[in-house]
Amino acid sequence: MSTVDKCPIGEIGENFDPLNPHTALEYYTRARAEQPVFYNPRLNVWVVTKYDDINEIERLVGTQKYTAKGALNLVKPPCPEALDVVMNAGIKVDNTIVDEDPPEHTVKRKVLREYLGEDVVNRFEPQIRDLVNRKLDGLVKRGDCDLVGDYVFEVPAWVIFQLMAVPSEDMERIREYAKGNGKFGFGIPTDEEQVEDAKGIAQYWEYAKAHVDKLVDNPGDDIMSHYIRRLKEEDASLFDIQDAYTVMLQLLFAGHETTTNTSGNAFRHLLENRDQWEMLCEDPSRIPHAIDEVLRYATPVPHWRRTTTEDVVIQGVKIPAGETVMIALHSANHDEDVFDDPSKLDISRKNARHHLAFGKGRHRCIGEALARLELKVILEELVRRLPHVQLVEGQPWIYGENISHRGVEHCLVTWDPSQNPIPADRP
Repeated sequence: MSTVDKCPIGEIGENFDPLNPHTALEYYTRARAEQPVFYNPRLNVWVVTKYDDINEIERLVGTQKYTAKGALNLVKPPCPEALDVVMNAGIKVDNTIVDEDPPEHTVKRKVLREYLGEDVVNRFEPQIRDLVNRKLDGLVKRGDCDLVGDYVFEVPAWVIFQLMAVPSEDMERIREYAKGNGKFGFGIPTDEEQVEDAKGIAQYWEYAKAHVDKLVDNPGDDIMSHYIRRLKEEDASLFDIQDAYTVMLQLLFAGHETTTNTSGNAFRHLLENRDQWEMLCEDPSRIPHAIDEVLRYATPVPHWRRTTTEDVVIQGVKIPAGETVMIALHSANHDEDVFDDPSKLDISRKNARHHLAFGKGRHRCIGEALARLELKVILEELVRRLPHVQLVEGQPWIYGENISHRGVEHCLVTWDPSQNPIPADRP
């Protein structure tokens, strides 16, 4: 089917730019009212914007009508030089966990969930709280900082690296490797940017391979050792060393990227809505509920992709088999039919937890419990020690240039250290 045959496009489909976080909600609002399913020629995807439609897609994916395969396809195919870098590095990212269907997905997910369930990850709370407070110890007397770069950036990375048995001395190196991963996979970089990002991902891949090979020979009490050991016990036919390399790569990236993005979004929007911030400071028990509202309001994974396995009809629009469907999770989380006054941040919202930020069904985020724990500790300690932080006025809000990972890169704040509530934190 040619692009000209793919209807409806219309003004919404033609002008929609999912890379621009500053205009996306405006388009979502119009689309939900005027054209809730449309074709976007720039990305060659069918965009679905309504909550109930997206919920239904996620319920059926992997069993009827839709497959998870293709979720990680590059938005922009690699240019020849970038492809050479990838091929020479031997990178072979097959379908695994994120873009795999049952029955393989079911077994692998079960194995990973054993290690990432709430009961297991909660044992890390003392270490996370200690790290968070050590970060704050170095900031509280300064009077200004970047809450993303200076405070929170290292925390999710440290936690996932601990879970993966990555030595602390390798942390900075791995973060550098991962820097271009989001834009390479989910953005539209220039050819020059793509080549540079490909070089970083090649190094990332080499590290993942070496680390997994080491764990195969000397397994420990870490998530990859658990995955390798338990997968062989559950179904040895599913174990493949390339799959293990890919899981390692994906977990390292996803384990810190989304939590860092959510933290930055929380800082920005809670402090912009000062009454909501002060409610948290007065009653920190509201923090878990506030996390859900922030996830709804500023969804850190605004779009994801599925592929049709047969012709489907959504909102009267026929989408042929084999087409890419982009589910606009951020739009679903602002659907007026589900959330009253969705453009308002309201940490008392009764149905905030109904958001789709973690996905839904069999592909719901397996790291949800860990992310919730990290975010809770990060916010609890900040409101306890620096409740009087203020946003720097007029600062630019910069986001990564990709369709699937969105969070502010910086959040500049100031405060008067002499007013710190804990005496030991004062100059």
